[in-house]
Amino acid sequence: MTLVPYRADAAVQYAHRWAFDRNPRYYDYSDLGGDCTNFASQCLFAGAGVMDYTPTFGWYYINPNEKAPAWTGVPYLYNYLVRARHARPARAGGRTGRSEAGRPCAIDV
Repeated sequence: MTLVPYRADAAVQYAHRWAFDRNPRYYDYSDLGGDCTNFASQCLFAGAGVMDYTPTFGWYYINPNEKAPAWTGVPYLYNYLVRARHARPARAGGRTGRSEAGRPCAIDV
């Protein structure tokens, strides 16, 4: 497994820039069930700088019709981030028991 260096500060900067505006490079999925995972993926990409173009099980966005399910689907993104068989934006150490700005987290409610 290859860990891709992740810059949480870059993800936070991206989130601050686009939280109340729309990045025109990405489609707005609000009318198709929600846009949260799309925005989270954009932030992760800002921090990692790489996408995984593996068909079906990767994590990438080319255009609204060419994207991985993990780019916009909550369970798919979760599964993508916790699978250990591929390169992904992450950091060594895994679970820390605390949250940090710019780091992805999942909460089961």
